[in-house]
Amino acid sequence: MDWLLAARMQANSLARPVNEAGPGGVADVVRRTGGLQAQTWRGAAYAVRARSTATTLADVSVAQEDDRSVIRGWFMRGTLQLVPTEDAGALLALLAPKLISDTERRYGELGLTESIRAQAADVLEEHLLAHGPSSRAELADVLVAADLIPEPKGQAVYALIRHTGLLGRLCYGPGHDRSETWVAVRAWLGRPLVLEGDLEALAHRYLTAYGPASPQDFATWSGLPVPIARRGLQAAATTTFNISGTELLAVADLPGCEDLRLLGEFDPYLLGHKVRYQDLPAQIFPGGGMLRPAIVRSGRVVGSWRHADRSTELFGTAVDLSAELADLARFA
Repeated sequence: MDWLLAARMQANSLARPVNEAGPGGVADVVRRTGGLQAQTWRGAAYAVRARSTATTLADVSVAQEDDRSVIRGWFMRGTLQLVPTEDAGALLALLAPKLISDTERRYGELGLTESIRAQAADVLEEHLLAHGPSSRAELADVLVAADLIPEPKGQAVYALIRHTGLLGRLCYGPGHDRSETWVAVRAWLGRPLVLEGDLEALAHRYLTAYGPASPQDFATWSGLPVPIARRGLQAAATTTFNISGTELLAVADLPGCEDLRLLGEFDPYLLGHKVRYQDLPAQIFPGGGMLRPAIVRSGRVVGSWRHADRSTELFGTAVDLSAELADLARFA
């Protein structure tokens, strides 16, 4: 499987093909990968570093907050992602209906009827258009004042913010982690999102960044049902490979990347497939939805590292980490 892992590593831009500095380099990485997991801001930022040679940590914030060529919200799998702004409407058109449907049970547990969710979307968007970037606490007070939730605490607040985001009406604005805010998309971008999507185009983008891959892989990455994922991949693919009886589809036959990279937490390379063709040790995948920073060479995980002190742990043969550690220091 070594050739497959190396090919996937190259497809996912881990040969560092992006040489542009500034927000343009950040946007290029995000386009090439089809989106970066942004469950943590640090994870998304280090995913940019691993795929580019001249961007900095500050550039990632500029791309999202000032340049606005990338947008942070709920997209693939319903998780937080950093995606190209020009793709946001298409992604929501294709993915949001199922994501909302899959959340219906939880909405019911929280007492959030369809009517309450629709009213909340109007109330939140109107507040953001009038007042600009707002924190979770501020939006919670708005929802209580509108008599849509009984108290400004609990999971109902975030559920309504997320639902409004899935409708394409709000997204993340300035600030990260504890200082994060939300904004009205119409004000933030100067226009509403056009909610029209093309399945084949999404499938082609996926294969370009994650191929060779199966329909199950595409479904795992996107959140689409497997039959729809299969239809999209079959329309987009130009070549196929047979791996142990499984057909993998692709749009290119890549020679592969044998480089070494330090990947941040929740890196998309390790989240893009249902079948990774390698086992992730507990140091990387401890469970509970966590995916920790990894050291990868030729597509295979060979160690782990820590953001806090940049300490490393190798799982086997010693490798030279000096160039990557130096680039981490440059990036920050």
